[in-house]
Amino acid sequence: MKTLSYLMLCGCMFVTDDLVIAETLDDKQRIENAFSGWAQGTASPFELLADTTQWTVMGPSPSAGTYSLAILQQAIIKPFNQRLATPLTPLWHEVYQAGDEIIILFEAEAMLINGERYQNSYAWFFTMQHGKVSRVRAVLDLHAFDRVMAIELEDK
Repeated sequence: MKTLSYLMLCGCMFVTDDLVIAETLDDKQRIENAFSGWAQGTASPFELLADTTQWTVMGPSPSAGTYSLAILQQAIIKPFNQRLATPLTPLWHEVYQAGDEIIILFEAEAMLINGERYQNSYAWFFTMQHGKVSRVRAVLDLHAFDRVMAIELEDK
């Protein structure tokens, strides 16, 4: 009886491990699909963020810091997008996965409202939980990003 219980427990653990592996593989595919959709203008990786996501912009710049999703959208995303004349278009190179961590290496570009072109390289580190992104660490050229944020907006 003890042996049978042990085998059943091992069998359940194995099945559970398979489900966890399948979920993380699905997470990687979800990220790849979101980036493909973003490049085509039909989706966004931001749709995968949990309401409680913490987003950290790494680096030595005024834009660096850790933000809640609401503050990120208000203080970073919205003001950045207001300075774009065309949508930011990504070109992703690789998506790597290590456990619940998914790393996306990509470049993105857009035309700015001042007629200049914005180009940047990014590495985003997504921590996944239950199919959603719970934490992000973003690495990018903050000098290029901060130059965009310094563009004066016209009063409308």
